Amino acid sequence: MINLFYSKRNIGLIRNIFFRTCIFFIGAYFIFHFLNGNISLTPLQDKKELTQKNLIILAKKEKELEYKELLIHKINNVHDNLELLDELTRLKLGYSSQEEVVFSIK
Repeated sequence: MINLFYSKRNIGLIRNIFFRTCIFFIGAYFIFHFLNGNISLTPLQDKKELTQKNLIILAKKEKELEYKELLIHKINNVHDNLELLDELTRLKLGYSSQEEVVFSIK
């Protein structure tokens, strides 16, 4: 019985089954992580959508920044434009709204 278990044919068969099982599980591991892991197509699409949303938000913030820089420039040169100072004061104090347009006749 011992000779039958340790024969070359049985050892080769067991080794062959072991290596095939290892290769199967290693392949299954990589296939699973390709389908469900970080390198799969679904998270990649989610990251692209998130990037697009962030680019839209960035564009809005850049427009706001340009507007604020324009206001700062106008405020720094307020001694040339007293109507602007009056308009900004009314907006800040709440006497006029953002959408309200004020015309001045000289």
